[in-house]
Amino acid sequence: MVKSCFKNSLQQNSTEKNINLSKFKIFNNISDLSKDRLKQVNIKKRIFAANEIVGRQGDKLDHALLINSGCLRAIEYMIDGKEIVSSYYSCCDAFPFYLHFGKTTHLPYDVYAVKTSEVLFLPFDAVEEIIKDDIVFMKNILEFIAEYTCFYRLLLRSTQYNKVVQRIAYWLLHIEEIDSLKYPSSQKMLANILRVNRPSLNQELKKLCQLKVIEMSGMKFKILNRDFLEDII
Repeated sequence: MVKSCFKNSLQQNSTEKNINLSKFKIFNNISDLSKDRLKQVNIKKRIFAANEIVGRQGDKLDHALLINSGCLRAIEYMIDGKEIVSSYYSCCDAFPFYLHFGKTTHLPYDVYAVKTSEVLFLPFDAVEEIIKDDIVFMKNILEFIAEYTCFYRLLLRSTQYNKVVQRIAYWLLHIEEIDSLKYPSSQKMLANILRVNRPSLNQELKKLCQLKVIEMSGMKFKILNRDFLEDII
């Protein structure tokens, strides 16, 4: 028997009736009727500890996850068993709408909490009926999925380059296209999504700074020499 997605997590959740959903962009400017209908939906909440599993690969996909605080990561496995982090989901993000509307019925990866995280579980069957009746809500979802599609296309293109500095260059040249929700908050996160090791990433970023190609403050980057980056790739 196939488990419901996040079955173990849901058994330990509390049901919330007065949840503030305004922080999530998918609910921007939806109708008052939709807001009222959402209040009637059985949305559950749970707090996960760092490194605690949220959902397992193969679980039935029947809930969207809204990250109220913290950060989650999706982990996939290569043919040789090597573990890779395929994506991160930070506070105010939501997923996996792109999988649900893409007709994926089971979770294709494991999901873990990166740090202590509060997650809201929104049943797809209930929210889908609301989306159908609200054109703004539907537009929000379409834009949300499109942003994810473009983001993963960017990652796919960047990882086609062999050298670490080339992957970084491609990323930096397209950095303005990235939605703030998907922007990595640490070098470790950036290294994981670019499929490089963190020391190599750090080394190449320092070189680019020394060459006056970029300026870097934390995870904020400013391109000083765009031509240099373009020549790399």
